Order: sequence, then C-alpha cells, then structure tokens
Amino acid sequence: MRLLISTYACAPNLGSEHAVGWNWTTEAHRQGHQVWALASPAHRDAIESACRHCPDLRGIHWTFPEVRLWPLRSATEPKWERSYNLLWQRAALRHVRELVQEVKFDAVHHLTWAGIRAPTFLGSLGVPLIIGPIGGGETSPPLLRDGFALRGRILERIRDLSSSTITINPLVRSGLTEAAVIFASTSDTRDLFTGTLRQKILIFSQVAIPGLPSISPRTPRQGPPRLLFAGRLLYWKGVHLAIDAFAQLSHRIDGARLTIVGDGPERDRLHALAASRRILDHVDFIPRLPQQRLFELYDSNDLLLFPSLHDSGGFVVLEALSRGLPVVCLDLGGPKEIVTPQSGVIVSTGGRNSAEVAVALADVMFQVLASPTRLSALSAGAIARANQFLLSNRLTDFYKLAADAIGFSGDNGSRAGYEQPREHLDLEELHARLGVSFLHWDRAKGVSLTAKAIWSPVVIGHLDGPGALIEQAQHDVMSCSLSGRPGSRRH
Repeated sequence: MRLLISTYACAPNLGSEHAVGWNWTTEAHRQGHQVWALASPAHRDAIESACRHCPDLRGIHWTFPEVRLWPLRSATEPKWERSYNLLWQRAALRHVRELVQEVKFDAVHHLTWAGIRAPTFLGSLGVPLIIGPIGGGETSPPLLRDGFALRGRILERIRDLSSSTITINPLVRSGLTEAAVIFASTSDTRDLFTGTLRQKILIFSQVAIPGLPSISPRTPRQGPPRLLFAGRLLYWKGVHLAIDAFAQLSHRIDGARLTIVGDGPERDRLHALAASRRILDHVDFIPRLPQQRLFELYDSNDLLLFPSLHDSGGFVVLEALSRGLPVVCLDLGGPKEIVTPQSGVIVSTGGRNSAEVAVALADVMFQVLASPTRLSALSAGAIARANQFLLSNRLTDFYKLAADAIGFSGDNGSRAGYEQPREHLDLEELHARLGVSFLHWDRAKGVSLTAKAIWSPVVIGHLDGPGALIEQAQHDVMSCSLSGRPGSRRH
C-alpha cells in the first residue's frame, strides 16, 4: 500500500511510543509498502542519521512538520507537550493537503501518539484512515487505590471521568468517526466505545519486538535472588506494590536485592517507602538507562517484577521475555495479555487491596525462586512467548486486517464512500457533524465555550502534574481557536 503514517512520537534507540513509531514505520517500508512518514522535528537528527547509516531505510519519505513560533531543541520534547502535539497535528494537516493531491495514498495511518485522548485531523483528507493500535482505556481497581498518594487518587478519578466521556469529546470523536478502522490495544479500551464506533474496532496489541537475541533458556544463578523493575516512576506503575512485596520477600530469603530503573515524580516517595520498610540497603534506585544497558540488567536478574495497574502495552515485559527473563505481573492492562503461565506469573487483584496484593506477589515470587526447575522452565517459556510477538509477523497481520477493513485490493482507483479532500469545513456544517450543543459559533469570532463547558467532559482529562491543569485549560482554548473543536487529552 501507499501509506501516509502519522507518527508524532518516533525515534530510533528509544523505548515506549517512540519505539512503536520507529519500528512500525521502518518495518512497513521493509515489507514493501511505500511509506511517507510525518514525525516530530525533535527527533529529526536521530532519524536522518539512522537512515543514512541504514541503506534499506532510504526509501522512506520523512517529513517533520514544524509548529510556527515554537522551535524545538534536538532530542528534547517540548515542556507543554500536549499543547504542542495539538498544534503539530494541525501543522501536519496543513502540510499534507497538497501531498495527497500528488500521491494517491491508499491509506492514512495515525500511529502515535497511541492514546484514545490523542486527536488526529487527517480523517478530513478523504483517504481511508486507520487509527491505532490505541490504548488508554485501562483503569486501576478502586481497592488498589489505597496505595496512592492523595494526588494520585484525584488524578485517577479524573481519568475515570475522562474515559467515561471520551466518545462525546468532539475533538477526539471527529477523528474516530472519520476512521475506517480503529485498532484497540486491549479489551478495556474497546469497551469504552459503543454503537457504530465499537463496530469498527479490532483488538490488536501495539507491542512487538524487532528481533530476538540468540540466547538459550537460563539456568538458575548462584547466590541470592535479584529482582528488577523498569519503567517510569509514576503512581500507577505499581512500584509501591513492588517495594512492599519485596520487603516481605526479603524476610524469607536472605540477601535478596531489588533494582528499580527509571525516573519520575514518585522517586522521592518510593525512596522514603523503602526506607520506612527498612529495606533501603537492599534496593538500588538507578536512573533511566539506554536500552543496551537495560538488556544487560535483564540478563543479570532472576525475575522482572512489573505490577503496573493500567499499562496499555508493557514493552518492558516483552523485552524481558525476549531475554529469557520470567515476569511477575498483575491481571490488569496489557501485561496480562502478554504473560502466560508458561512465561511468568499473573497475580489476581480481584477483591484485594494493596497490602493483600503485595502479599500475593511475595508468595508467588518465593515459590518460583525456591524451585530452580520451575525458574528454568519459565525462562524457556519466556523466549517462546516473545517469538509470538516478532515485529515482521505482527505488522504483516496488522496491515492485512487494515487492508480488509478499508477494502484495499491493490488497485489504484479511488474507493467509494470516502470524500475527496476539502480545504476546510464550514463552521455550521462542522457544528452539525459534531453534534454538540454547548458551543457558540460565530463566523467573525470563531468558536467560544458557553458556561456549560465548565462542567463538560470536553475539558476533562488525565492530569500528570501540578502544572497540568493550567496546560489543560490552554489546550482546550487552543483547540477551540485553532480547529473549531474542543480539546482532548492523551492518556
């Protein structure tokens, strides 16, 4: 297919969404698709350098739309990134309007950001729009919120409200409505949608790995067990559960150590928690590491302890499995879809509070570590499970499903049912299409929010920090003035 891939987050040698953007875009090219890619200018130097040093990537047509009057430093994300992303989406749309006249694309693929709260305006181009895989519909069980600080509990309630109203957020809904097919990472995300939107959703995890190292299942190490957590230190990542579980395990196994790799706003709180449990001398806090260094830690530890409460994907889980490292996780979000009884242990959270889950985590880790035979078997199972997520196979399956959904058969003709690109939508027409009653439309002044918008779900989002409320307000105002549509949020 001739693909226009919108991948705002995209960079080589990074993890998480940047890895999704880079791996999926480059693999689509390797599989023979003709690829035009839109990416953030923050990683232009890294992308162009990687393509220069890898001849088979030189056929990708990269474009880096820039936001006017908002220059970015190389390899540095903007401070107010959600606001920047909204403006970047508008810049990307302006940039490709002429391009779609020159290149008869078979499909537009909105790849990253991969969240239900991330908008895309590319559905207005008149080309079949593929969205996803997207996540963000996952949530933490109410009983497990007792381990959050006050700020975390408030943010989680706001997230719940945002999720419950996501389908009536005009900025997000317009892109979803215009999409030909939507891929959801988990059933939790799919279940947020109803009616015609739900009918065009397919479940497909965004997690994939480019290749597997040539390794054999590990044999048990000599010496005290070593446990590893890797990820951002956020309240919902469950690091507090890992620390509490390790505290109990350390009383049963002398010399055990826990290594926590990552940065984030919870670092000081977690450090204090480890001190209060009197295990600080047995816990190593390490800042975020390059991928190769992290791979070395996978190889030198016995278990990955990853009790995240609502990860959509869980890339670190798949990375660990690919190195033969068994995983202990919760029955929540994306990790539960990756880990199997043959490759790790999934701990049930049903009806349990944080203290009870920590006890359950400690129990299963003790059982696994006490049995060298089982640990070796789980290592073999981890490698086998990772083989099922090879990027080349996953992308082949993904674009086959997408092609079937948009009716692509290899022809060069236009497809019935899709509008031709238009320069703009009339405000009254847009108002009618969005179906919202709390907007006031004025041709001269644009759009303004009435008092009803104060409580409207349109202005509700997941707040990530003390300054996020201000950013959210700026985001919503800019959404209205720039696109005539109220703002949305990324998960």
